[in-house]
Amino acid sequence: MKKCYLAFEIGSMQKTIYPLFGPTTIGRSADNTITLPDPTTSRNHAKVNFVDGVWTVEDLGSANGIICGGKRVERAILKSGDTFRIGGVTFRFIEKDFVEGSDQLFETVEILTAAAKEQHTSGFDMGEEVKEEEKGEETKPWSERLQDAVAAIPFFAPLDENDRKELADTATLHVFDAGEVIIREGDPGRSIYVILEGWVRVFTRDHHGEELELAALGASQFFGEMSFLTGKPRSGSVAAIDTSVVIELSYNNMRKVVKAHPTVKKVLLEYYEKRMGSTEKKRAEVEKKDPRADSRGKIRLPIKLVVLPKTTPTGKVKPSSWEAVSVDLSTTGIVVAVPALSADAFHVESEVRLEIELPERWGEIRSLGIIHRVKPAMTEKKMILVGIKYVGMADADNKKLSEFLSGA
Repeated sequence: MKKCYLAFEIGSMQKTIYPLFGPTTIGRSADNTITLPDPTTSRNHAKVNFVDGVWTVEDLGSANGIICGGKRVERAILKSGDTFRIGGVTFRFIEKDFVEGSDQLFETVEILTAAAKEQHTSGFDMGEEVKEEEKGEETKPWSERLQDAVAAIPFFAPLDENDRKELADTATLHVFDAGEVIIREGDPGRSIYVILEGWVRVFTRDHHGEELELAALGASQFFGEMSFLTGKPRSGSVAAIDTSVVIELSYNNMRKVVKAHPTVKKVLLEYYEKRMGSTEKKRAEVEKKDPRADSRGKIRLPIKLVVLPKTTPTGKVKPSSWEAVSVDLSTTGIVVAVPALSADAFHVESEVRLEIELPERWGEIRSLGIIHRVKPAMTEKKMILVGIKYVGMADADNKKLSEFLSGA
């Protein structure tokens, strides 16, 4: 039996291997099978498909095309080991023979390791045993530790061995280096992630844009269940503390599991409620200690918000201007409420220009900023909350803002 994969990496850290089961679209838009956050990638860039007995990659009318063998192509037949480039990402097509009943998840790990070594991108050897003298005790080979981790995952417990294998075999495998962001607060997405190796940290941001640490998670623990259960954007960010191996279980596959095994949903709900309670408690503790919680930062002020244009392969996107009001104002950032129908109008890491109308004594101040958080307002319909961190405020305006907030 043959199975096929696409091995690729985003940037210099995240390594991914994606199992191919049918038509697979690649592009910048979130509705693609594989989404690439790359400005040189078109919204719907390419499609990998099994046609007439062969796997092919086909251009979907993209601006920058598909590069194979140093040349732009409209369509190419893929053979095991072939590579092609879309934007700044190089994909390697891998075809692998499997013996019926073999442990395909472990085989997939080995494929990812080999692909990473071929491209000289990873110094993390997942097949290597840790030397006893380094740890001071006997350790298991990586494959056995992986098996133990999968068996220990809480929501896998109600599944029998065949169900676990089926779910794991359809998972997407990622490797993240230290500091790499796995999911970002406010982003869409309903996958659940399971840590097989390494450590990650979960964090959010308070009203002033400061990081609030929520948890550190290790092997056999999972995250992402909040968005899976509620359908809402990610409620927090997760980043790798050290080199971490993570499997991503898609929403569609997990939905099938939950439907067939209601006890899985019960486990997920228990963790969701526990984690929500812990997050709310930590937020309350921070607000109680924060002397600015009842300060002038809560006064609603008129704001003009301009989202600055970005250069894309098809040209420049025009700037958009919004009339907004401040919800939370500090010396490092601001949260504004914008009358918008959809959060899609704003994107994390976009550059903005702010005009903040302070009371008459201080007057208008201006600043450049970076959007770090976007979410719907919970109490007002058709309002979007946009969190912005200042990145360019004149000293005179910064002084005015400090005086206003301190009541000087």
